Amino acid sequence: MGNINALKGLYPITPSIYKSDIDYLYHIKIVVESGINIIQFRSKNLSFRRKAYLIKAISSLCVENNVKLIINDDPYMAKMFDVSGLHLGSKDMNLRSARRYFGKNFIIGKSCYDSIELAKYSMDNDASYVSFGSMYPTSSKESAKLIKHSILTEAKKVIKIPICVIGGINKSNVSSVLKYKPDMISMIAGIFDNKEIKKEIEDIKSIIL
Repeated sequence: MGNINALKGLYPITPSIYKSDIDYLYHIKIVVESGINIIQFRSKNLSFRRKAYLIKAISSLCVENNVKLIINDDPYMAKMFDVSGLHLGSKDMNLRSARRYFGKNFIIGKSCYDSIELAKYSMDNDASYVSFGSMYPTSSKESAKLIKHSILTEAKKVIKIPICVIGGINKSNVSSVLKYKPDMISMIAGIFDNKEIKKEIEDIKSIIL
């Protein structure tokens, strides 16, 4: 459901804390130009105007580089800027409503935390992909609950749409999640907290591939 070929490999998510808009967009440009398929814009505390400014700029970068842009938790912004998709958490827009609203070709991801039942429900209600995590402790979401990695083995048996893993993943531990054969691996700090972002992505992609 929805651009399925893009739902594989490294799945960067933008950081919520940064020095300035110029610095932020510069680093995102490096990531978008690195040969990825997909990126998620995630920001919890920005004003409407600033959020719109950033999404517009990132959307242009993504179009130029044939990268799918996913908006976290904000269906209005996703519709406003005609991006590729929306990611839904536990308190966001209902999955069924989102699918009806955006249509069959729109990417809709769903956070399933440690719940295979929620992943099954999401698959049955036309989610494009499901996300499990947190795999490791993470500073990006202090309330994130660590999951047993073995849940991915069970998920792979019953979930027939792409599976994403998230939470505290970086170059040093990514190999340990690869054995579960996730379709996508999300990183925030694992990418954006490095001084040499381009090299870090190259190193991570070489491990994943």
